[in-house]
Amino acid sequence: MSVPFALLTITAALSAMMLAIVWSLRRCGLPGVGEWCNANLTATAALVLFSLRGMIPDPLSVGVANAALAWSLALFYAGCVRFCGGVPPWRRLVAATAVTAAGVIVWRYAVDVFTTRVVIVSVFHAVLCALVGLTLLRRRPRGQSARFFITTACFALFFATGHAVRGALSALQWLGNPYLQESMLLNTVFLTLGALVMPAMTMGAVLMIHDAIVRRLEAVANTDTLTGVLSRKAFEESARRELARAAGGKPAPALLIVDIDHFKSVNDTYGHAAGDTVLQAFARLAAAQLRPGDLLGRLGGEEFMVLLPATGEAGASAVAERIRASVQRHAVTVASDSGSHTVRYTVSVGTAGWHPDLSLAQLSARADAALYRAKMGGRNRVMAHSEPPPAQAVPDTMQALDA
Repeated sequence: MSVPFALLTITAALSAMMLAIVWSLRRCGLPGVGEWCNANLTATAALVLFSLRGMIPDPLSVGVANAALAWSLALFYAGCVRFCGGVPPWRRLVAATAVTAAGVIVWRYAVDVFTTRVVIVSVFHAVLCALVGLTLLRRRPRGQSARFFITTACFALFFATGHAVRGALSALQWLGNPYLQESMLLNTVFLTLGALVMPAMTMGAVLMIHDAIVRRLEAVANTDTLTGVLSRKAFEESARRELARAAGGKPAPALLIVDIDHFKSVNDTYGHAAGDTVLQAFARLAAAQLRPGDLLGRLGGEEFMVLLPATGEAGASAVAERIRASVQRHAVTVASDSGSHTVRYTVSVGTAGWHPDLSLAQLSARADAALYRAKMGGRNRVMAHSEPPPAQAVPDTMQALDA
């Protein structure tokens, strides 16, 4: 068994294994995964045809095999573009692949010049690998996820450099005849390099897919699916980190607990779908009053929590009042079995400032106690934990009205 044959056979098996891995991820619904599956399928078929050279008709092991390998790289690039949110330039990819395949056929059967065929194929592969690398670098996300894009981009740019060097050496007639012993080693190195392109870049693609799936699951776990704000678990984890920073010398934060007044009446009068609409509307209004670094989460039911980093009690009360006033000004249109209705509602808010000896549970208890006083004081008001109780309670009245 010759060295090239062994290398091609091993690489074909490796490509088939990478195909199985990517194929198992196709149901994740991420854009580009389908193109990556097809790219590996096509590359595996091409490598099998290359390894069977001498045992099958020459047009299959040369013309079809080179065209298939070129198209597999075009498919991989298209998958990267789609994965990054773009639209692949399909017409240009088809045209470039067709020109490359035609060049291989012409310089094999019309004028048999091996070095020219190598230059044509190397230029195509170098350009496509470079496009893959540059696309991933330009469109990489921020944060830790970027490292998988950078890893795959580095693979692609490394292979682009290898193909460019191979093409240059062939153009200068320095690569030699691949069938002669003195040039066998260098040609085998470049053959191995070309065969490993798809498996290596697919490994990078699998890392990106896995990271995207993990981030999607984290988003589901950390987000309240109805309102889009933080889930209770995610809010408490983020709040504890903020309190730890404050304990380390950062400015103290403050906590708000917000309760939608008479929310049960909305559900009983208009239905739970209307109640969901009110919750979503409140989440949008509250978020609009907050800074980028503030935390908004749903505690449960109609209760929400807001953590305001580096905010004193007076600042917290001011933010709470803005939220309360915004809610009071905005009505919500809801649908029910009897038609559309305009619902007006109010909120009560309790606030508490953090002190170094307070845990999150203790801070929450203070804000909750302030909220209780706000509700006992007549609802539709803001009450700070440091404030004295209202002198006289105002009787409850239902605030959810059908306008």
